[in-house]
Amino acid sequence: MAQIDAEALRLGRFRRHPQKGTWSARFVLRAGPSGEAALDHVEELAVAMGRAGGLDGDEATFVGVALREAVVNAFRHGRSADGAPCRIGLHLTSDALVINVRDRGPGFDPACVPDPRAAQNLERGTGRGLFYMKCFTDHLSFVFPRAGGSVIRLSKKTRI
Repeated sequence: MAQIDAEALRLGRFRRHPQKGTWSARFVLRAGPSGEAALDHVEELAVAMGRAGGLDGDEATFVGVALREAVVNAFRHGRSADGAPCRIGLHLTSDALVINVRDRGPGFDPACVPDPRAAQNLERGTGRGLFYMKCFTDHLSFVFPRAGGSVIRLSKKTRI
């Protein structure tokens, strides 16, 4: 974890939990150019955490892509009326790299998101983000808090 980008560390709270042998990082990003620039660093950190968890280069990179898709979806579809930011949590344990992305938007029904592989959707730009998240992680789940918004949880098994 020594090669972690200093800018990523500046953007959020990054902690090592020595007794548990885990690592965690939390970030708050707002939609717009500054949030998208910060997302580059958060994605790099997720890839570095995946590598530290024993994922090979491609697996770690694909987890980074899944994270990016979740955050971009939160920026595009999960905006709240008050402009609340997107919150990201990265947690590396001996079992998995777990990523949580929370927005404060209106929420959505994952079952209603069209399959981007269906013939009628091939030319539409919808559903690909969730499709990539499913393909690139071992587990994808959704939580819809009473206070509103969505939480997307991505999990990839590690090999520590």
